[in-house]
Amino acid sequence: MLRCTVKFCGGCNPRYDRGAAYQAVRSSLSDVAQFSYPEDGAHYDALLIIRGCTGCPYLYEDIDADRRFLLVSADDIPSVTEQIRLLA
Repeated sequence: MLRCTVKFCGGCNPRYDRGAAYQAVRSSLSDVAQFSYPEDGAHYDALLIIRGCTGCPYLYEDIDADRRFLLVSADDIPSVTEQIRLLA
């Protein structure tokens, strides 16, 4: 089971329902990944960064994760889900 975490951007310019997107990814990957919010000092297999638009530059380098996946629109859900699934 993959150990994954999620980080939302500040939400200054959201163009879709980021919470619903997160729930869709979590549900699609429930058989291969466990998601939690980041904890100090923890290591993760994957960090899912959910942005509200394409303008946010942060990659949250302070979070220790082997891979980072960017979700910037609802259209990205299938692709990001498949990419994370391939890690398993």
